[in-house]
Amino acid sequence: MDSHHSNRGRWARRFAAVAGAAILPTAVACAPPGSGYTTTAPTEPVAVSTDLGTDPIELTLYDGAGLKKIDEALIAAFTERHPNVTITARYDPDEVQAVNAPRVLASDNPPDIARIIALPAAVANRQLTALDPWAEAYGWNELPEGQMAMYRVDDAGVRGTGPQYTMASGFTLTGLYYNEELATRIGMTSPPTTVEEFEQALAAAKTTGLVPIMAGNKSAQVTFLVQMMLNTALGQDAVNDWVFNTPGATLDTPAGVDAAAVVADWAAKGYFPQDTNGTDATAAAGRFAAGEALFYASGNWDAATLQTKMGEDVGFVLPPAPAGAPVLAMSDPVSNFAIPSGSDDKNAAAAFLDFLRSDAGRQVAVDAGFAPAGTGKVPATAPGSLGAQIQAAFGRLVASGGQVQFVQNATNGMSGTWLPQVQMLAAGRTTPGQMMAAVQSAYQQDLLR
Repeated sequence: MDSHHSNRGRWARRFAAVAGAAILPTAVACAPPGSGYTTTAPTEPVAVSTDLGTDPIELTLYDGAGLKKIDEALIAAFTERHPNVTITARYDPDEVQAVNAPRVLASDNPPDIARIIALPAAVANRQLTALDPWAEAYGWNELPEGQMAMYRVDDAGVRGTGPQYTMASGFTLTGLYYNEELATRIGMTSPPTTVEEFEQALAAAKTTGLVPIMAGNKSAQVTFLVQMMLNTALGQDAVNDWVFNTPGATLDTPAGVDAAAVVADWAAKGYFPQDTNGTDATAAAGRFAAGEALFYASGNWDAATLQTKMGEDVGFVLPPAPAGAPVLAMSDPVSNFAIPSGSDDKNAAAAFLDFLRSDAGRQVAVDAGFAPAGTGKVPATAPGSLGAQIQAAFGRLVASGGQVQFVQNATNGMSGTWLPQVQMLAAGRTTPGQMMAAVQSAYQQDLLR
C-alpha cells in the first residue's frame, strides 16, 4: 500500500508473492437460536488472490445515504486503478440503515461490500466473511492496534479481539463547531476546553439573544451532547465497553443519569432552538452556517459544507472536558466495511478494502472532511482551513488515545432507541433517569441478555 509501502517494488513483489497463495474455507452457516436473518455461506472454498486480472468484475456496495459523496469518490478512485471493476452502490437512509442491514445481508442477492454497525450480531448470524487470509496477503497486521480493535470480534460476541471482519473507509471526529463572529459578540476570545467554560459561553449566548447550540434533533443530534457528557462522567473504557457489548456493561448508573441531566438542564434553559425536534441534521447545519447559533455539535462530515458557506468564520474544537481530565471524543469508522458471506467476488471486494488505506484512498477521506484510515503522512489540506483544524484535532486525539465509540452503534436497533429518548429529553417529557433506564433495557433486549 502506498502509505505503508512507499517502495513500489516491494508492493509489486507482495502482489506477486501472495496471488493465489491462500485458500479460505467456508462452511454452511448456522446462527444461534432466535438471532434471525441468518445467511448460508457458499460451500466452495475461496482462493485468496490479490490479482484482479482484466476480466470484467461487478461489485455492489451498501451504505447509508449520508455517505454517498465519499463512497462515490472512493469508488471512482478505486475503479480508475482497476478499470475492469464496476461498483454499483445502494443506499438506505442513515437513520434506518443499521436496522435494515441484517435483512439486506441475508437476502438472496447480498452486496459484496457493506457498512456494518452492529458487528457482533452480523458475525453471530454468519453474515460476514472473516478477513484474516486477506489481512495476511495484504499486510493489514501493520495497522495500528487501536484501529484493528474496531474491526475485530471474538467468539463471545465482544469486539476488540478475535478475527478481523471489517476495514474503515476513514474515521469520524465529533466536536463543536463555533461561529467566530458570534463568539466575538459575546466576548469569547478562544474556544472552550472545559465543561465550565462551555457552559459559561452557553449562558452568555442566551443572554445576548443568540441560540447557544444548534441541534437537529429530528435526526437525534442531541445524542452527541449526551454522549459528550457521558464520556466525561463515565470515562473512555466504560463507554467503549458498552458499545463493544462487554458483558455487564451499562450506562444506567448514577454518573450516567447525572450526565443526561446536564443536557436536560440545557434544554430547560432554552439553549437549543425551540423547534429542535422538528429540525433534521441537514437543516441544522444550514441554519448554523447562516449564523443562527454560536455552537453546533456535529462531526467532520459537515466540514466541507460549513467551510464553503462560512469561510473563515467557522472553527472547530474537541469536546470540552472537566478541568484536568483527558479530552475524549467520539471517533469511529465512517463506514466499517465488511464482505458479506454471500459476496460473489470476495477477492475484488477485499481489494477495495485494501484500497481504503492507500494514499489515494486516504486523500479521498480527507477531501471529504474525514480523518484517514491506516497510517502514513497526513494527506494534504489547505493551510488554515477548517479541514486542517480538524486533522490537527484528530492527530491530538489519536496521540492521547482519546477515541470513544458512538453509543448509537452498540446494536442494530440502538439508533432507533436513542432517537425518541433524546427527543423526549429535549422536550422535557422524560427524566434523565427514565431515559437511561430505557436505553439500557433496549440494549439488553437487543443483545438477548
